[in-house]
Amino acid sequence: MAEHVTGNDAPASEATVYVVDDDPALCDSVDWILESIGIRPVICHSADVFLDVYDGTHPACIVLDVRMPGMSGTRLQERINEFAPHVVIIFVSAHGDIRMSVSTLQKGAMDFLEKPYDPQRLLDAVQSGVERARTRFAEHAARVALREKLQGLTPRERQILALVVEGLPSQNIARKLGMSVKTVDVHRARIKSKTDSDSIGTFVRDLLRYGVEVPNEA
Repeated sequence: MAEHVTGNDAPASEATVYVVDDDPALCDSVDWILESIGIRPVICHSADVFLDVYDGTHPACIVLDVRMPGMSGTRLQERINEFAPHVVIIFVSAHGDIRMSVSTLQKGAMDFLEKPYDPQRLLDAVQSGVERARTRFAEHAARVALREKLQGLTPRERQILALVVEGLPSQNIARKLGMSVKTVDVHRARIKSKTDSDSIGTFVRDLLRYGVEVPNEA
């Protein structure tokens, strides 16, 4: 019988699979299926239990029931999107319909399986979800690190950086802000140093790659 595990001992870089469902029989079934390929899921019998054990600090793939007493699966999805949008969600439901599945997918769910589901399809979905969870979490961590570096810059440095991101050279930035080119270059050098970047171009490339916006402030 599947255990209700209250913690996660996996390394931060490893993705944990959570099963969130109030049906003990389904939890036992999913637990057995996943353990057949070496995945030991964390079983949570309600959305509240999941929120108690998951803090958003590691990759996660969730097999999530739509209808549960208390907080529903769709409401839990909304909560997760607020604090851990990198989490991968695979919905399962005996009552799912096209409208519900489309809605959950539009809000970021990876898949929607109807009960009774095909075991191989579940395995395929979870294995894909685990890989996607690792990728999403790595991208999320990169965005967090970039935003922290931006917070370490002065308002003027962020203003100049925003213009660099727009593609303006130092001469144009100097003209736009009413300062000398030398002053702009001094700010650029400080940005490079404070962000510990190989070059300001490398930092700009990472900002664009991960979709991190720079506040253009005076």
